[in-house]
Amino acid sequence: MGEKITVGLAGVILVIMLPCLLTLCLNGIRDDVTIDMINTRRDVLIKADGENVLMDVEKYIVGILPGIIEYGSSQEYIEAQVVAVRTKIYYAMGESTVVDAQELGFQYFDQEKLINKYGMDNYKVIEDIFEEAVINTVGETIQDSAQ
Repeated sequence: MGEKITVGLAGVILVIMLPCLLTLCLNGIRDDVTIDMINTRRDVLIKADGENVLMDVEKYIVGILPGIIEYGSSQEYIEAQVVAVRTKIYYAMGESTVVDAQELGFQYFDQEKLINKYGMDNYKVIEDIFEEAVINTVGETIQDSAQ
């Protein structure tokens, strides 16, 4: 009796899992991650419209890249810069989970500043490139080889 229940349960699990596995094999894993979905639980305190706002480190990095990276840089270069900047931010945070943007010394580009720098037609494309670089390297930092 117990053996029949085990076989029946295994059959039900197989019937449920097989379509999922087939779909995954045929379509792959979807990468529909957006920068707004990322929550590292590490924040940067910025001034936005005269108010203090906590912003996730990853989203903050997207906003400072226009002041660091030249337009037209390769994706690999952008991703390397993202990792270097994230490392600097984490180092400045130390054991804390929040750091004041003023301590970091980066210029933050909100939408208005992005439009002023790149123009209305180009700013979103450039922002998307920067977001992709941050998403592709999320959480990666440079580690001290002596540690």
